[in-house]
Amino acid sequence: MSKQITITFLLICTANLVGITAVSTSAFAESAVQLEEVVVTARRRAELDQEVPIATSVFNQSTIKRARIERPADFINLTSNVSITDTANAGDTQVNIRGITSTRDAEGTFAFVVDGVLITNPNGFNQELFDIQSIEILKGPQGALYGRNAVSGAILVNTVPPSDEFESTIRIGGGTDGLQKFGLSVSGPLSDSLRGSLSVMSREDDGQQKNEFTGQDDVVDFVDEQNVRARLVWDVSDRLTLDAVVGARNVEAGAINFNAVFALSDAAGLFGDPALFKDVNDHDFSFYFNTPGENEQENTFFSLQAAYELDKALLTATFSYDELDEYLLSDGTSAAFGLYSFDILGAFSPGGPTVGPAQAACSDSYQDLLASGRFAPGNNAPFFAFPGSVPGQAADLGIAPFYGLNALLSPYTPSTCDGYQYQERNQESTSFELKIASLDDAPVTWMAGVYYSQIEREVVVSYGADLGDGKFSRTPFVAGRTDLLFWDDFDTDVWAIFGLVEFEAATNHTIALSGRYDVEDREVSNNVPNVPTATAFGGGLGPINPAYQFNDVIADRDDEFKQFQPKLSWRWAFRDDASLYASYGVGFRSGGFNNIGSAALVESEYATIATRPANLRDEYDKEVSTAFEIGMKSQWLNNRLRINAAVFHTEVEDSQFFNFLAGGFGILRVVTNIDEVTLQGFEIDAKYLVNSNLSLFGSVGVVDSEIDKNTNRPYTEGNDMPLTPDMTANIGAEWASEISSGVELVARVDWRYTGETWFSTVQDDVTTNAFTDVSATYQGIGFVLGDVTQTPPGPGIPPGGIIGFGRSDYSKGQRDSYDTVNLNISLNAENWSLTFWGDNVLDEEYLEEIIPAPEFGGYFIHPAKGESFGVDFVYHF
Repeated sequence: MSKQITITFLLICTANLVGITAVSTSAFAESAVQLEEVVVTARRRAELDQEVPIATSVFNQSTIKRARIERPADFINLTSNVSITDTANAGDTQVNIRGITSTRDAEGTFAFVVDGVLITNPNGFNQELFDIQSIEILKGPQGALYGRNAVSGAILVNTVPPSDEFESTIRIGGGTDGLQKFGLSVSGPLSDSLRGSLSVMSREDDGQQKNEFTGQDDVVDFVDEQNVRARLVWDVSDRLTLDAVVGARNVEAGAINFNAVFALSDAAGLFGDPALFKDVNDHDFSFYFNTPGENEQENTFFSLQAAYELDKALLTATFSYDELDEYLLSDGTSAAFGLYSFDILGAFSPGGPTVGPAQAACSDSYQDLLASGRFAPGNNAPFFAFPGSVPGQAADLGIAPFYGLNALLSPYTPSTCDGYQYQERNQESTSFELKIASLDDAPVTWMAGVYYSQIEREVVVSYGADLGDGKFSRTPFVAGRTDLLFWDDFDTDVWAIFGLVEFEAATNHTIALSGRYDVEDREVSNNVPNVPTATAFGGGLGPINPAYQFNDVIADRDDEFKQFQPKLSWRWAFRDDASLYASYGVGFRSGGFNNIGSAALVESEYATIATRPANLRDEYDKEVSTAFEIGMKSQWLNNRLRINAAVFHTEVEDSQFFNFLAGGFGILRVVTNIDEVTLQGFEIDAKYLVNSNLSLFGSVGVVDSEIDKNTNRPYTEGNDMPLTPDMTANIGAEWASEISSGVELVARVDWRYTGETWFSTVQDDVTTNAFTDVSATYQGIGFVLGDVTQTPPGPGIPPGGIIGFGRSDYSKGQRDSYDTVNLNISLNAENWSLTFWGDNVLDEEYLEEIIPAPEFGGYFIHPAKGESFGVDFVYHF
């Protein structure tokens, strides 16, 4: 659906809403039907959502059930100006709030709080949601109360507390794609002062994609997740309450389910092959990998909160422990660069070429695939090769086999030429917070506290050779196979003090002042041995960690990041059920470290690429956002209509951005800073209770983003902020009616629109890449593509001609707008419910993520999930 149609649709709905409000309010006053009040803890105390001077989206227990919110994507897709990208692995989730996005290999951008406990590991966000009481999304910087990494906002999840009476619930469900769900919850008193609950759940999903190479349909995007959570609440005395939670989670899933799309505009024209330069939205996905994609995440969690009521204040102490271990294994991306098809040392050595084990395996597997008749030369997936050519053979140039570069192979193919990749992200953290706050009936509201967290994190990124024997070790370093390895330990200590005071400055005018000062000390140490590559380009080309090219020892590093995060808000209740507010706030995300040697490696390897990153460093700076917001919260028609709106302006300094860099050295993951970014936009959300049966709801959000300054890639200045849809909108309706004694029918429909989205700072730009001119690297071995001169010549293209594939054009790398529709129909009785559901029922095809790799000359793209249907049954006893 085009943007014009969407806007027209929203205008029609608005016109109808205006018509509804024209009805005499006296008629509505006679009815007792009203929207229920919503209580939130956005400012770390219970208060009515309509009285909080923050733009919020709140989902209570009833909405969670009727909208079938089971994962973070479910409630995010019901919220304007918030979006989510969930692709590579279980812990790889990027959330965008008003144009500020979570970043791979860096800290999160929003505070994630569960039952009042701040979760320090962003990789633990994407999990199954069960027995949830409420979910709150706070938009705009929330660092004043939630601290570091709340630059875009906060997401608060509150689970159902143990009940005063014994109750239990069993849930079973199933659906398309082999979906199976099971859940069991038990809750009740254990003594007069002790209550407890236990919840377990399991979810298995075979996924929708198929490995065309092996014929298996449950090994690509499958998910198998188990959760258990126990909670105890002990009223030790009239003043003291203890609340303890312990949980564990295990996830097994597929990993790195991407296809490659080339952006080689020059080569497409020269060869007359449009597949070398096509729109990412027109790609037909095929998965042919020979390396089993697997991802496993294990998480254990414990928290203890003690709340002691003093005479005039509430003292709360919170301790938490969180451990999360995750690894992934998948096909590699090395084939296009010839790591395992090109013996560069042997090719030019006096003794002539040699055949390494990886090069032999690559050539053998490629020829076996051709002989099978399943994969013909040409760009007809899964790889591009010229007719009559195989990797490691340059017969057209009369050169001996096993060291020619005469095929451009895609990543993730069924040949062994890709190699494999293995990654680990493990974290263990503890935190402690002591907070004292005024009681609810105090004339002046205040709060003060201190916070400490200790975080130990291990990160492994390893690439190695696939020797065709089916052996893939789940360890960072494997002798004889590992060719590129980054392996670091990160130690972090965080200290903070915070406070808030709120008072009535005049009748119906309230002012709140809050602030937090965070100090973060970070250290990093290297674990990579100083050994040469095992097999890449024949082996022995250099050390497995590029930093050893410039230093014999990789020294430890440390740095300190600190920031004061104030927030000032004003609220004017101009009528009993309506208010205006304005706020100013600052958010802070700590800086960090890239792998040492990253800058020198990129400068050396990309020396001939004119559009390479120009300001890449071995560390990245802290990110600071400053936001101004004006909003309104209101209820009309005797509280049957709720309309909330906000307009915002945010300036971000040193926005952190993830870069995926590829080249002859393999793959490099680097975080850089975008110097200056401006974000501005608005949101409007409304809910209207037509009568006791029917409710209508909707929201619309617009973000206008611009990169003002980017010294890393100056030619991208003026582009949009990555991963930021220009518009999001939601419209829905819910009908509930008793169809027989004690049985209620509930039907709900939700429509979501997501506007056009870029995923990189490189957008409608033309760049040079590692394949633009390969003559310097391969000394004449390759394809002479002829005269690709420009008038004037493009960046990095010499007059005359080149040996290579020419330039890249990224104008076809924007994700198209799309819309989805979800349906839920439920039968509800006192102790059971039966729900028939459908997600993306119109089977809209769109991309979940696009990862441009400018130095690679293309993109890595991931499909979104298509239509799915199922049924759930819940029984309470």
